[in-house]
Amino acid sequence: MRRLLWVLPFIMLTCVVAADPPPTNPFGARQPVVGAWLRSGSRAPLRQLVIIVATHFKSYNEISAFSYTVERDASLTANDPVNDGVLVDFARQNNIRVIPTVSSTWDSTHIVNILRDAKLRAKHIEAIMQVARSPLVDGIDIDYENLPPSSRQAFTDFITLLAFHLHNEGKTLSVTVMPKVRDNDTSNLAAVYDYAALGQVADQIRVMAYEFHGKTGGPGANAPVWWMRQVMAYTASVVPSEKAILGIHLYGYDWGGKDTPALWWGDIQALKDKYAWRERYAEPDARGPVGEIEMQYTITRAPNCPADFPDCAPAYQERHTVWYVDARYVAEAWKIVKELNLGGIVMWRPGGEDPAIWDVLN
Repeated sequence: MRRLLWVLPFIMLTCVVAADPPPTNPFGARQPVVGAWLRSGSRAPLRQLVIIVATHFKSYNEISAFSYTVERDASLTANDPVNDGVLVDFARQNNIRVIPTVSSTWDSTHIVNILRDAKLRAKHIEAIMQVARSPLVDGIDIDYENLPPSSRQAFTDFITLLAFHLHNEGKTLSVTVMPKVRDNDTSNLAAVYDYAALGQVADQIRVMAYEFHGKTGGPGANAPVWWMRQVMAYTASVVPSEKAILGIHLYGYDWGGKDTPALWWGDIQALKDKYAWRERYAEPDARGPVGEIEMQYTITRAPNCPADFPDCAPAYQERHTVWYVDARYVAEAWKIVKELNLGGIVMWRPGGEDPAIWDVLN
């Protein structure tokens, strides 16, 4: 408001001059979501979520910290209340909507039990509503993963009931779902989500459009742009497009060692400085643009043997392949949002990304 009051006198004192018409807004009068899932990391700087948001606070209008985990008795555990409290205060002061995420653990057995048991389900909904009733909270994001296909109707019924209670309190409901390109997608992880039914009752369907090529296989692009477009085109065909939110990844994977760790963009830049490397921006394949970057580097591994140990193995070359994304990828993702008239974009997860992505989102 202060900025507006400063600008108005200047406008009134200037002469009327011809100006180019403003660019066409593909979203009409509505403001697209620019949001992020946030989670505290083990490294000290990553624990201060408010720092991550504050650095680019003008770019966000919505944030979802992974604030609560579901317990077996249907209650919720606050994961990092002090950190979240500071983050919420900052968000409220800067007109950023606060949509805390309630998430399941990797073992979804207790979620299945809650969905099937009417008493546990009622207790669970009340636990969520206790969070939602806070005047500092704008809504709830549900992220329940690894549910079996047999829980599809029970999950839909739960979301329908939760949406009813949240809307009665003037709060919104987002549902985070695994990606698919058709309703009968062969992916068991996505089969539990009835996109069409969920889209009728929830305010947002946030699609995690990544892990097309995960860490357990060989090296490859995590989420090619052509596939991401297929996922969101299907989503927008069964969900009102303004409710469909494109979820993108900002991390990379490093194949070649004992593990396949996820790396920040900043981590990858450090690898470039340390090792000899080759890099290429992936060319489009027969299905369309890929949008990711492939990098290769080599580490010389020498066994740690005593100097007089006669049978020490010789040094060897460990070859690594990294696939990661930068601002160009985010620009391609934003094109999809505009072309399909989606509700917006949500990122997993800022904190070590290519700084140039903020020029794209701004």
